[in-house]
Amino acid sequence: MVIRKIIKSNVKLTCVWYMLDNWLSGLQLSMGNLSTTSGSRHANLRINESLDYIEKVHRDYLKYGKVDKLSGNIAEIGPGDNFGVALTMLSEGANSVHAIDRWEPQRSKDNMLSIYEALYKKDGYQELFDGPPSERSIKNFYYHPGVAAEIFFKETNLKFDFILSRAVLEHLYDPLGALDSMINCLSPRGILIHRIDLRDHGMFSNHHPLTHFTINDKMWSLMTQNAGRPNRILSSDYDNWLKNSGLEGEILISRLVGYSKEIEPTSWDKIPSPLRLEAIKHVNSIRKKLTGKYKKIDDNSLAISGCVLIARKS
Repeated sequence: MVIRKIIKSNVKLTCVWYMLDNWLSGLQLSMGNLSTTSGSRHANLRINESLDYIEKVHRDYLKYGKVDKLSGNIAEIGPGDNFGVALTMLSEGANSVHAIDRWEPQRSKDNMLSIYEALYKKDGYQELFDGPPSERSIKNFYYHPGVAAEIFFKETNLKFDFILSRAVLEHLYDPLGALDSMINCLSPRGILIHRIDLRDHGMFSNHHPLTHFTINDKMWSLMTQNAGRPNRILSSDYDNWLKNSGLEGEILISRLVGYSKEIEPTSWDKIPSPLRLEAIKHVNSIRKKLTGKYKKIDDNSLAISGCVLIARKS
């Protein structure tokens, strides 16, 4: 712990640490080991907390998509260590749910089983299982571990009515390319709903929240390429993609730099002025140290540390 604390206190040492860890992640992948602790949210939650979280994620998707239910064929990218959200969608009439994961989060079998058993007791859930409730007995559910979203949507012949993710796009190698492929996989009137966390995910937790933008592109790649750490695609990049996508949609802001709490997703002009000014103040306090293209990016774009992308096919 002492060594770890010393490393994290210094930006250069932290970079070296992540370069080593990234190399080890590449070695792990080359050996076919997909296990990761990332996404293991439910392992330390009580059953009621897990059920509340599952319902929150489901409720957010409904709100963002402005729909009463998630129906038809659905793709969920990065489902994490439990398939409760998929079960909730199946319970309200989804035809199928495909879950896509480049890595495979470590799961507590006992914890997962307890969640499935709790859901099984709810009205309409019994018919979703082919036998006793378990991960393997969920009907019309298909899990694709070890398949990057960029590859899955590029190669599949399936069509989806909804393609969803929560805090996943920031981990993709090429999220904008993946979004292009998702368009081709959308059924008519299909909807993309992606909640995106643009923070550094704790990589430089003891430093300025925009420290990850002070690292040059080559070093950043050596730190993150294999491990799936943040790709540094900004909300403005997603906004430009949406404008050129041919889809109808919007980008809503859910987090601001230097503000620890999430905000109700909204447009920039509807965020209270004091919050916007404080976020821009954080940007300006490190702007001189930013590297490459990030020096040229406007204050507003850098001040956004979380967003929601919603896009609809005609």
